[in-house]
Amino acid sequence: MNKYIYGVDIGGTNIKFGLFLLPNMDLVYTYETQTPVVNQEASLFSEIISSIQIINNENHILMTDVLGIGMAVPCPVKNNFVEHCPNLNWEHINISDRLKKFLPPHIIVSVSNDATIAALGESQSFDKPYHSVVFYTLGTGVGGGIIIDGKIHEGHSGFGGEIGHMIVTNDPNAVTCGCGSKGCLEQVCGTAAIFRSVRELAKTEKTSLNLDELTVKSVFDHAKNGDSVSLQVVNNVAEYIAISASALAVIVDPEVFIIGGGVSKAGEFLLKLIESHYQKHARFSTDKIPFLLAKSGNNAGFIGAAYHVKKKI
Repeated sequence: MNKYIYGVDIGGTNIKFGLFLLPNMDLVYTYETQTPVVNQEASLFSEIISSIQIINNENHILMTDVLGIGMAVPCPVKNNFVEHCPNLNWEHINISDRLKKFLPPHIIVSVSNDATIAALGESQSFDKPYHSVVFYTLGTGVGGGIIIDGKIHEGHSGFGGEIGHMIVTNDPNAVTCGCGSKGCLEQVCGTAAIFRSVRELAKTEKTSLNLDELTVKSVFDHAKNGDSVSLQVVNNVAEYIAISASALAVIVDPEVFIIGGGVSKAGEFLLKLIESHYQKHARFSTDKIPFLLAKSGNNAGFIGAAYHVKKKI
């Protein structure tokens, strides 16, 4: 009889599911549903269970065939416990214990931060799985995750891997981050920071960008075509990422850095700029650590969640 596990990625807007066939972790089915507007615990967990039942029915499997459910959530997690999750209106809950109330007792549940678990998902998505990874997710903000010896690094309080809050500049004019600090990576490399930098430079320099219709793609496309403002902004983003990576390299010494998120769609152009700056800052043999573009895209969360729970079965 076939056995399965689920990976579930819970976002503020959508919940994504992946059904995996054991033991080889073949992805056999994906499903997506909206996160309940009324983000109360009961309604969210009920939506997860009903979605799993739909997937089970579609694939002619029973709950007795499901051995585990791994979950990715948009907040810090420590030992399945969430202190505060504003996107889902959760306060002081053990998510695993709550979900288990709706499940047969044999099913194992694991929970971790979405960016951290995406790092695990990406580490398993290449021809050769990586066991030591630093993963960046570059989007509206900057997140990340760290994998050490094949295990996610949550840290003592669940904040391990919060790469976006590394201080990378002492510029006195730096924007204050939501965390209260100045000079955070998120405030110089996130989408909002990119647009803010473009508009600031455009006050004194000519640009071919349409400032009323800025997108990350347009900024990088114009940088590739030699637009001075775009190129300065993109170059700064690459250098700040390289500075943070060089610091992490002498602490974690990963096999690889993986760059994901919406900003990473700039592709090899961004990667080569990061690598060029990284060579200026890297020390010892860490200058040989490669940078790769993420492969799993929006599936990294549920892939990582599934691999996380598989380790517990």
